Amino acid sequence: MKVITIARRVPSQNSSQYRHWSHYAKERDMWFILLRAQLPPQAQAPDQPVKMLIRSYRNRLVDFANLVGGAKPIPDCLQRLNYIKDDNPKWFDCQYEQVQCPRADERTEIHFLDQD
Repeated sequence: MKVITIARRVPSQNSSQYRHWSHYAKERDMWFILLRAQLPPQAQAPDQPVKMLIRSYRNRLVDFANLVGGAKPIPDCLQRLNYIKDDNPKWFDCQYEQVQCPRADERTEIHFLDQD
């Protein structure tokens, strides 16, 4: 299992996707820069489904739908970097969790899980 830690919390879907499209684009581009710093682009995406866990450490918990919707830029960026073939259920299986923590400790962990 490989774990990537990003010093940024997943935004809620309400704050990131229900605004002007440019706000989502800026959020997605920021995630791309942060992910690319730790995950160099691969030449080809894997030909098998990828299982992941996205864990958001955040000061204020959000409802599950807002957590999943706010995390949407992560699989989009992983697809651009060729770590997943597509973000549809055939190629991408993801669990989402959140943990309450002090604001200074907010972060996102991306766990690439072993295939069963």
